[in-house]
Amino acid sequence: MSLFDIGVSGLNAAQWGLTTTGQNISNAATPGYTQEKPVYQEASGQYTTSGYLGSGVQTATVARSYSSFLTTQLNAAQSNSSSLNTYYSMLSQLNNLVGDPTTGIGSGMTSYFTSLQSVANSPATTSTRQSLMSSGQSLVNQMNAAAANYNQLRSGVNQSLTSAVTQINSYTTQIATLNGQIAAASAQGQPPNQLLDARDTAVSNLSQLTNVQVNTVNGMYNVSIGTGQPLVSGTTAYQLQAVTSTSDPSELSIAYASPDGSPQTPAQTQYLPDSTFGGGTVGGLLAFRSQSLDPAQAQLGSLATSFAAQLNQQNALGVDLNGNPGTALFSTGSPTIYANSRNTGTAPLSVSIANPTQPTSGNYTLSYNGTNYTLTDSASGAVLGTLAPTSTTTGAASGTIAGLNISVTSGIMKAGDSFNIQPTSGALAAFSLVTTNPTAIAAASPAVASAGASNAGTANISAATVTAGYSISATSMTLTYNATNQQFTSNVPVTLPDGTTVGVGAPIPYNPAQGLTVSNGSKVSATITGTPANGDTFSIAANKGGSSDGSNALAMASLGTAKSLNGGTDSLTSAYANFVNQIGNETNNLESSSTSATAVLTQATSAQQSVSGVNLNEEAANLIQYQQLYQANSKVIQTASTLFTTLLGIFN
Repeated sequence: MSLFDIGVSGLNAAQWGLTTTGQNISNAATPGYTQEKPVYQEASGQYTTSGYLGSGVQTATVARSYSSFLTTQLNAAQSNSSSLNTYYSMLSQLNNLVGDPTTGIGSGMTSYFTSLQSVANSPATTSTRQSLMSSGQSLVNQMNAAAANYNQLRSGVNQSLTSAVTQINSYTTQIATLNGQIAAASAQGQPPNQLLDARDTAVSNLSQLTNVQVNTVNGMYNVSIGTGQPLVSGTTAYQLQAVTSTSDPSELSIAYASPDGSPQTPAQTQYLPDSTFGGGTVGGLLAFRSQSLDPAQAQLGSLATSFAAQLNQQNALGVDLNGNPGTALFSTGSPTIYANSRNTGTAPLSVSIANPTQPTSGNYTLSYNGTNYTLTDSASGAVLGTLAPTSTTTGAASGTIAGLNISVTSGIMKAGDSFNIQPTSGALAAFSLVTTNPTAIAAASPAVASAGASNAGTANISAATVTAGYSISATSMTLTYNATNQQFTSNVPVTLPDGTTVGVGAPIPYNPAQGLTVSNGSKVSATITGTPANGDTFSIAANKGGSSDGSNALAMASLGTAKSLNGGTDSLTSAYANFVNQIGNETNNLESSSTSATAVLTQATSAQQSVSGVNLNEEAANLIQYQQLYQANSKVIQTASTLFTTLLGIFN
C-alpha cells in the first residue's frame, strides 16, 4: 500500500463525512429523519518483515443515530397523548352542548315549573294554561334537540373511526412493503437508512392512531395491538374495516377485513373489542363513546323519563278543567332493545322500566349462556344479576333485575344470544307532549277539604291529598268537635292513618299537639292541626266545581324541588344541574390529563431528538472537521506525487 493509496483512502473517508454531514443539514427539518454518521475503521495492514504496514482508512458504513428504547417511549407517549387529546376534544363538544345555562334543558324545566305555579295561582285562566303548554313544547324541543346533538356526536365518532381505519390500513401496508424492501436491500450488506427512516415514520404515525407493539424479527417489524392481534407480520398487512356494530346499529365497530376484500356476514366477521385499541385517536374516540357519550345520553334520558312519569302521575291525581280525572301530559317512548346481529335464536326480548319515576340511568347487555340470563352494565362490565328461564326448551323467562322488567315469552333462545338494552337513551328523541289542550291540565284536586265558616277555634285543615288508586265517598265527610271530651265525631265512617275505621258518631280522640289525619274514602286524606273550639266543623268532599282550585297544579310545581331522585338527595332540577356539573368536571379533569400527556410527549420527543435529531451546530463543526480532513489528505496525496516526481527525476 503506497502513501498515495493511503491519502486516497483518507480523501474518500473525508468525502463520506462531508456527504453525510451535508445530508444531515439538508434534512434537518425533514419529519422522521434520523441523523446519520459515517463509521470509520482502519484498513487491514499489510505484512512486511518490518511489521504490518498501515493501509489507510475505510468507511465501514453510514449508521443512523437510533435508539430503539427512546423511539418506543416516544411512540407510547404519542399514542397516549393522541388518545387523551381526542377524548378531550370530543368531551368538550359534549360539555358545550349540555352546559348552556340559557338554552339548556335545565332552563326549560325551570320555566315549566314556573308556569305550573302560575296555573296553581290562577287555575281558571286560559292564558296561564296556554303558557304552560307553550313551556312544555319548548322543553320538548330542547329534549329533542339534545337527542339530535347526541346523535350528531355519535355520527362524528363513526366518521372519525372510518377515517382512522383507512389511515391505519395505509400505514400497515407501508410497513409491510418496507419490510420487504429493507430485507432485499440489507442483503447487499449495508443498512438502507432511508427505508429504515420511512418505516419508523410509518410506525410513529400509526402509534398516533392506536397503541401498537413492535417486535423485530430478522430485521422485519411485526406490529400488533391489544393482546397480540396482528396488524403487520413480515410482508403481510392485516387490513381493518369499520363495520356496523353487532349490538347497536347506530355505532361502528372495528373488525378485520377479509383477505380478498369480499363482504362478510356478521357471523363471518372477526370483530375486535374496543379494549384492543387502548390508545391513539381510535382509543380516544372509543373511550369517549363508551365512557361519556352513551352514559350521558342514558343519564339525561333517565331524567327525562322521571320528569314525564312524575308529572303524569301527579296530573292523574287531579281533575282537569272539565271535571275529568287527569291524563298523561308527556310521553318518552319505550326502552330501546337491539338483538345482537350474530344471534342464532329467534326469541324476542321485552323490557320495561319497573318504576319510571326512579328509572335506571345506564345501558345494559343481557346474555344467555344456555342455562341462565346475565345482565351486565355496558360501561363497566359489572354483573347486575341473573335470571333463570322457566323453560329449558325455549329459554322463556321473566323477572326483574336492576329495575328492569325482563320477559322472553316466545321463540327459542340459543346459547350465546345477547341483547343490548337501552332503557332511557331513546327518551330524549321520543320526548313529546301527549296533548296540547290546556284544559287537560288537572290543576284541581279531586277532593276538597274545608273548615266551617262559623268556626271559632284556631284549628285549620290542610288541602286534601290523594294517591294513586284513590276513591272518594259520595257523601261529604263532616267532622264536629266536642271540646268537653276533646274528640271529633263524623257523619260517615272515617279511616285513621293506622288503618282503623271509626264508625258514624263514634268518638275520634284529638290531641292538638299531634293533629289528626283522616280519610274520606280510599287514599284520600287531610290533616287537622291547631286547637278547635266546641262545635267547629271540618269537611272532606269530592271536588265538584274545581275550576278555581289549583292545589294539584301546586303539587306538580313542587316536583321541581322535591327530593325524589337518587335516594332522596336530588330533585328534578338539581339532578340536571348535577349532570351538567359532572360533565364539566370530567372535561376539566381530562383537560389536565391531556395537558400532562402533552408535557410527557414533549419530554419524550426531546429525549429521542437528542439522540436521533440533527443538531446544526454539531453539523457545522463536523463540516469544518471533514473539510480540514479532506484538505490534509489532499496534502498527503500531493506529497506522494512530489516524492514520485522526485524519484522519476533520479532516473532521468
